Amino acid sequence: MRWEFLREEEFPAAIEKAGGLCVIPVGCLEMHGEHLPVGTDSLKGEAVVRLAAEKTGAVVFPCAYWLGDVMCAHKMEKPWEKQRAGYIGLSPELLLKIFTELCDEIGRNGFRKILLVSSHGGNNAFLDFFCRAVEYTRKQYCVMTTKIGLVDLDADKILAHAKDDPEGFSMLTDEDYKVLERWAETGAGGGHACFRETGLIYGTYPELVAPDRYEAMDGRCTNKGNYWYEAGLTPGCAWAMNCPNEYSGFPPHGCSPTIGQAMVKIATDVLVKKMTLIQNDENCVAVARGTWSKDD
Repeated sequence: MRWEFLREEEFPAAIEKAGGLCVIPVGCLEMHGEHLPVGTDSLKGEAVVRLAAEKTGAVVFPCAYWLGDVMCAHKMEKPWEKQRAGYIGLSPELLLKIFTELCDEIGRNGFRKILLVSSHGGNNAFLDFFCRAVEYTRKQYCVMTTKIGLVDLDADKILAHAKDDPEGFSMLTDEDYKVLERWAETGAGGGHACFRETGLIYGTYPELVAPDRYEAMDGRCTNKGNYWYEAGLTPGCAWAMNCPNEYSGFPPHGCSPTIGQAMVKIATDVLVKKMTLIQNDENCVAVARGTWSKDD
């Protein structure tokens, strides 16, 4: 169920049907090579969340495409001259305030459980912190976060799913199998505008993929920032040092709308399991309200 489609008098029944769960897709606006749109993370995340909500009855809050952690945008001077246009990076203080008041409003409307679903890697640390920050005060609702993980969409895993459930993955063509087998041998690689992200957009908004621009930028990792990780340090600049083009992956040749549909199915099924678990468990709400005891 989509929040914005409900009439006022429908909310009580919708909340009950949803098991008290409201889901917020959280993406961002940033460049994804030259073959994918700047809204890639928000577009793919919103689509998967809506599909999962159709199966679970959860209510989906409207996706704010610009609401995501892209703070690096402020380091860019004249982005239109450096192939970096399209980024929207809000301050951490404003992001924290927006999420705090937004969740308070959703809770005020009667939802007991709020799930923030990140489809942008840069959101993960911030959303983890936000969920901990919420615990500073007693709430009538609980907040959790999860992510749409690209690791679930590696070529070898798609092939394994298709082998176990050929009917469920009947959208895959003979050519798709050949492509997936090639990618399984070499490894999907990357993690930003890569084969997997291209697949998710092919599976949701295929008209937005520009295959003629696959090789317009170099997505190979430089590894120049790896010494930070090897030293047990995680500076925010390390990823940018490794991926100076803000693109990480090999040109996704062979990716197709049908491979994309298979990826969307896998991502949706994973999210359905998580949403169902939350819907069936009230202990998280008791903890947020401060009424939980070890005997519960």
